[in-house]
Amino acid sequence: MMYQSILPPVRTMLLAAGILIFSTSIRAQSVDSLIREAYKNNPQLESLARQADAAVFRAAAAGAMPAPSLAIEFSQVPTNSTNFLNDGISDNISFSQMFMLGGKLSAMSAVEKKKGALLEHTRASLLVKVRAAVKLNYVQLWRLDRQIEIQQKTIGILESLASSLQSRVQTNRARSADLLTEQAEAASERARLSDLRAKRSALENILLSLTTPAKPIRDREMRMNMTDPPVPQDGRPSPSPQGVRAAADPRPAFQERTGAGARITPDSILPALPLFVSTEELTEELLSSNPSLLSMDHMKGMNDAMIDAAQKELIPDLMLQVMVMRMPNGMVLTGGPRSTEMIRQAVDGMAMKTTEWMYSLMASVTLPFAPWSSERSTAKADEMRSMNQSVNAEKMAMQREMLSSLNSAVNTYYTQESLVIQYRDSILPLTHDAAAAQTAAYQTGQATLSAVLDAYRMELMKTDEYVMTIMNQHMALIDIEMMVGVPLQ
Repeated sequence: MMYQSILPPVRTMLLAAGILIFSTSIRAQSVDSLIREAYKNNPQLESLARQADAAVFRAAAAGAMPAPSLAIEFSQVPTNSTNFLNDGISDNISFSQMFMLGGKLSAMSAVEKKKGALLEHTRASLLVKVRAAVKLNYVQLWRLDRQIEIQQKTIGILESLASSLQSRVQTNRARSADLLTEQAEAASERARLSDLRAKRSALENILLSLTTPAKPIRDREMRMNMTDPPVPQDGRPSPSPQGVRAAADPRPAFQERTGAGARITPDSILPALPLFVSTEELTEELLSSNPSLLSMDHMKGMNDAMIDAAQKELIPDLMLQVMVMRMPNGMVLTGGPRSTEMIRQAVDGMAMKTTEWMYSLMASVTLPFAPWSSERSTAKADEMRSMNQSVNAEKMAMQREMLSSLNSAVNTYYTQESLVIQYRDSILPLTHDAAAAQTAAYQTGQATLSAVLDAYRMELMKTDEYVMTIMNQHMALIDIEMMVGVPLQ
C-alpha cells in the first residue's frame, strides 16, 4: 500500500496529543491563588471597605451632641467713646447648649451603623461576583488551552501527512489532488489556531485585569494627555510621542495599566468536583447565606432605623442658656427712685456707683409636633415604610429568580457530569477503537485513506467535546456557588 508507511507516525502523534491534553503543567497557576490576588487588588472591594470604615466614623459623629455656643456682647457703648469695656451700659457673656431629648442621637447613630452593615454585605456580594468571574474566566482559559493543544496536534498530523504525500507525489506513487487537499486543510486549521490564540489573549487580558493591581496614572502624564498637541506651521497637529509609541507598538498599553507581563497558565487537569449537597440543602443555604438577599434584609433594617429616628424627631429639643452681665457704671436703667437718684448724680457730675454684676437663665424648647411642622417627620417615616414594602417585593422577586437559576444550574451540573462519564468511559474509547479499526482496514485494502483520516478527526473532535463538557460542568458549579453565595469546594 502506498500510504501504509504514513500511518504509524500519524497514530503516534495522535496518541501524544491525547497524553498532552491532560498532562499537568509545571508552571500552572491555581484558581485559588488568582482569587486571592483578585481579592487583594480589586479597587471596588477596596472602595467598599473604605466606605464601611467611613460609616463607623459617621456613626460616631452622628451620636455626638451639638456644639455649644459662646457669645460676648458690649451693649450700648456711646458713639464718642472707644472704651467699650467700661463706657457701655453692660458687658454680657452667654453660654448656650442644645440638648436633643428622647434618644435622637442614638437613633441617628444607629442609622449610620446600619448603613455600614449594608456596605459590608454589599462588599460580600461583590466578593461572590469577583470569585465567580475569576473562576469562569479561568475555566474558559483552560478550555482554550486544551483546544489549542488539540489544534496544534491536528496541524502536526496534517503537515506530517502532507510531507509524506509530497515525496510520493514526486515519484508518482500518490495523487497530487490528495496532497493539495491536505495542504488546504492544514492551512485552514492554522487559521483556526490563530483565531483561538487571539481569543486566549483577550480572555487572559480580562483575567489579568481582575487579578493584577492597576497602575496609577501620574499627574504629569494626565496633564500631558489633557494638553492639546502643538500645531506646526502647516496647520496640521503633530502626533504626540505617546501617540507615536501607541501606533508603533499597541501591545504595551494593557501591560502599562495593569503592570502585568507574565502569562496566566491554568492547570492542565481540572479536578473532579462532585456535588455532595442536595438541592434542598442548597436552597436553604441560598436563603440564609446569599449576600444579595442579606443586603435586602439589612436595607430593611436601615429603613426601620430611619423610621425610628424620624419618629423621635417629634420629641422637643431643649435649649439652656446662662448669661452673666457686667455693668461698669452700675444699674443705671433699673426702675424706681434708686435709678432716678443715680441719673441725677450722673448729671451733676458726681461719681457713679461701682461696677455691678447680674446673671440670667433661659430655657427654650422646640415644638416639632406643631401641625404645620410635624409632617416633616411623619412623612419621612411613611416614606421609609413604603420603601420597606418595595424592598420586600424586590427580595421576593430576587428569591424566585435565584431559586429558578439554582434549579437550572443543578440540573445542568448533573447532566454535564453524566456526559463527562459517558465521554470518558464510552465515547472516547469507542472513537479510539474506530480509528484503530479503520487503520487496520486500510492496511488490508478495505478502507480508503480519507476514511482513516476522518476517523482520527472524529477522535480529536470527540476529545474537544469532552473538554467542553468538563468546562460546562465547572461553569454549572460556578453558577451554583454564585447563587448560594459561598464556595462549595
